[in-house]
Amino acid sequence: MQTLIGNLRYAIRQLWHARTYTVVTILTLALGVGANTAIFSVVQAVMLAPAGVVDPATVASFHARYVQLNLPSIGVSVPDFADAVSLGQIVDAGALVQRTSFNATFNGRTQHLRAGQVTWKWFQVFGAQPILGRTFTPEEDQKGNTREVVLSYALWQELFGGSHDALDKTILLDGNSFRVIGVMRSDFDWPRGEQLWMPLGLVPQDYSAGNRFNESYDSVVRLRPGATLAQLNTALEQKRLEEIRREGTGSFALSSGWSMFAQPWTQDAAGSLRKPLFALFAVVAMILLIACANISGLMLARASTRTRELAIRTALGASLRQIASQFIVETLLLAGTATLIAIAAGPALGRFLLLAIPHDLAAGFVVHGTLRMVVVAAAFGLATSLLSGIAPILAVARSYKTLRLAEQGRSATTGAIQQRFRSLLVTAEIALAFLLVAGAGLFLSSLKELQHVDPGFVSEGVLAGSVTLNASNYHDQPLKEALFLENVTSRLSQQPGVVAAAAVYPLPFGKGQMPSASFSIQEHPTGPNDPGPHSDLRWATPGYLATLQIPLLKGRWFSAEDRSGHPPVAVIDDLLANAYWPGQNPVGHHLRGGGPQSPWVEIVGIVSHIRKDSLEADENKGVIYLPMAQSPVDEAAFIVRTKIAPDSLRATLAEAVHSADSTEAIYNVHTLDSLVSDSLAARRLLVLLLTLFGGLALLLAAIGIYGLLSFTATQRTTEIGIRMALGAQRWQVIALVLRQSFILIAAGIGAGLCLTLAAQRILTHAFAAMNTGLSISMLLAAASLAVVAALAAAIPANRSARVDPMIALRNE
Repeated sequence: MQTLIGNLRYAIRQLWHARTYTVVTILTLALGVGANTAIFSVVQAVMLAPAGVVDPATVASFHARYVQLNLPSIGVSVPDFADAVSLGQIVDAGALVQRTSFNATFNGRTQHLRAGQVTWKWFQVFGAQPILGRTFTPEEDQKGNTREVVLSYALWQELFGGSHDALDKTILLDGNSFRVIGVMRSDFDWPRGEQLWMPLGLVPQDYSAGNRFNESYDSVVRLRPGATLAQLNTALEQKRLEEIRREGTGSFALSSGWSMFAQPWTQDAAGSLRKPLFALFAVVAMILLIACANISGLMLARASTRTRELAIRTALGASLRQIASQFIVETLLLAGTATLIAIAAGPALGRFLLLAIPHDLAAGFVVHGTLRMVVVAAAFGLATSLLSGIAPILAVARSYKTLRLAEQGRSATTGAIQQRFRSLLVTAEIALAFLLVAGAGLFLSSLKELQHVDPGFVSEGVLAGSVTLNASNYHDQPLKEALFLENVTSRLSQQPGVVAAAAVYPLPFGKGQMPSASFSIQEHPTGPNDPGPHSDLRWATPGYLATLQIPLLKGRWFSAEDRSGHPPVAVIDDLLANAYWPGQNPVGHHLRGGGPQSPWVEIVGIVSHIRKDSLEADENKGVIYLPMAQSPVDEAAFIVRTKIAPDSLRATLAEAVHSADSTEAIYNVHTLDSLVSDSLAARRLLVLLLTLFGGLALLLAAIGIYGLLSFTATQRTTEIGIRMALGAQRWQVIALVLRQSFILIAAGIGAGLCLTLAAQRILTHAFAAMNTGLSISMLLAAASLAVVAALAAAIPANRSARVDPMIALRNE
C-alpha cells in the first residue's frame, strides 16, 4: 500500500509538471470514453431498460408467423395467448392489447384520444404501478363491465390539471361514460403513445379453436424467475405440434407454415432505432480506438523523453516491476480522471442525443444515469487504460536491460522499434478515420438515392387528416357512414384551390399498420393443403386515385354507384395481379375474403402498386382495394390535393369534418410529403451523427499525425542541423519531414480502402441502398484525409526548416 501511495504521489507530480500533456491526454480519453458512455446511455434507455418497466429483461413479446404467406411477425389470436399463459412453469403473467381510439367529450369540447384495450394483467406484466388510484380487476375485464379507464399522466394533467379529485370522475368516450380509477406514472408509455387504458373484455367464444388464426392482438408475457426465452419458445413449439395434430389431415397450420414465437420485448420497443444505434455504437467504438492510438503515441513519446530519469532509477536499484508499476499508475490515473468526466457528462450527452432523434422514434424513452451505466463507463475506462498504456510499458520492459546511465546522452533518441510502432498507430488512426468518413459518405449517398425512390403516388401538394368514427353514431350503420364520408369529401372538393379530395384507410405512409387477410379466388380454388393467397387491404372512396395521382392500368376505379345494395366490387394492384394471375387479365374475375358465407366480389380494375410505409423497403405483398361505401370501416383519413400550400387548408379540413358531424374530431393532420419524408428519419439521423463522428475522427487523426511528426522533428533536431550546416535548403528539410507523413497517409488510406470495402459488404445486408456512391465516398474520404494530414504535417515541417544549425550542434 505504501508503494502504491508513493507511486501515486510521484505520478501526480510528474503529470502536474507536464500539464499540457496531462490535459490533452485526459480530454482525448474523456472524449472517447464519454462518446461511448453517451451512446450506451441511449442504448440502455431504448434497448435495455425502457422507462417505466421493472426488470424488462424478463418481459417478452409474443408473435405469430406464417412462412408460406410471407408473414414473418404479426400479432396473435386469443387461443395463441391462452396457450402461452397456460405455461405456468415458464410464464408468470401475460396480457393482450388492442389499439383503438375514441372521440372524447370533455368540458363541451370534442377531441381524439388514443387508447389501449388491455386484459387486466397488462400493468402487472410490466411491473407498473399507478401514482394515483389502482388498475383493473378480473371482474372489470368482463364483457359488459368494461366501463373503467386508467389515464396516462399527460392526459390526467390535460383533462384534470393533475388534481387528485380525478378519481371516480367520468369522461365521455364516443358518447359512453367511463369512470377514472387510476393514473399511471409519467414514464409509463406502453403501448407507446396511448393516452388511456381500458379493459378488453374477452368472452369465452374468443378462446374457441375457430379463432386460432384470427390474429387481432399484440401480446406480452413476463417470465418466471429462472425461466428463459429459449424454454418458452421450446414450449410454444410443442403447442404448435399439438395444434397440427388437432387439425388432422389438411392442417392449415402445417400448410401455411404457422408457428408462435417469443422474443425480447425490448426488441419490439426499440423498433426502427435498433439498427442505427448498433451502427453508432460501432462508430464510437472506433472513435475510442483512435483516441487510444493517439494517447498511446503520446505516452510512447513521453516515455522516450524520460530515458535519463529511468536510467537513474535503474542505477539506484529500481526493478522492472517498480518502473512498470509507475507507468501503470500514471495510465490508470489519467484514464480514471477521464472516466469520471465521462460518467458525469455521459447522461447529459445521451439526453442531448435523444433530443436529436425524431419524436416519433424517441417517444417513451428517457435517459438516466444508472449503476449499469457507471459500470460500463468504468469498463470503457479500464479498456482505454489497457489499450493506451500497454505500448509504453512494453517499450520500457524491452529497453530495461540497456538502461545504463553512462549510455544516456543528452540527445538520446527514440528506438527504431518504438518509432515504427508509433507510425503504425498513426496509420491505424488514418485507416479508421478513412472508414468513418467514407461510411458517412456511403450513408449520405444512400439517403439521396432513397429520397428519389418513387412511392407510386405524388405526395406533393396533399394534406391528410384522420378521424375515428364515433361508435355510438355509426356502428352497424353503413349508409350513415357513407353519407358522412361523401359529405366531407364533397365540402373539401368545393373549396378554392382544391383539385381533388377523398377518404382512405389506412393512409399510405401513415402511422398505423396495414390490415391483411387471406382470400379465395373463384376461378382457382385452393387444394386442401394450400393456405391460399394473402394480401394487404385498403378501403377508399371514388376520388382516391385522382387525389394521389395513382395510375389506373386496366378496367375502372370505384364510382358513386359502388355503394351498399349494389354488386360488390374490388380493385387490385399490379403486384397482386402478377402474383396470382400471371399472364392473365384479372378484371372480371372474382375473389372472396372472410369465409364461405361472404359474397364473391368482382375485380373491376387494376391500379399501379404503391409503397405502404417506407422508402427503404417495399414489403407489400399486393393490395385489394374495397369501396368504403360497400365495406365500412371505423377509421378514415381525408386527403386533399391542392394547388396552394397544403398547410393553409388545415382549418378548412377541420371545419369540413365539424360541419358534417360535430361529434367527430380531426387528428394527425400532416402534409403527405412530410409523412413520406419521415419514413427516412432514422436514416437522416444516422447520416447526421456519422458526419459529426467522421469529422471528429479527422480531427483526432490530424492530432495524431501532428504529434508524431512534431516529436520526430524534435528528435531529429541534430540531424537537421547537420544537414543545414552542410548546405541543405529549407524546402529540402520540409520535404524530408513531409515524406514521412505522406508514407503514413498512403498506408492509412490503403488500409482504410480495404476496411471500407469489407464494411460496405456487411452494410448492404443491413441497410437499403448501400450499393451506390462507394467510389465517390472513398475518393472524398481520401481527399479529406490528405488535406487534413497535410495541414497537420505542415506545422512541424515548417518548424524543422527554421532550425538554427549552430544552436542544434551546440545543444549536442
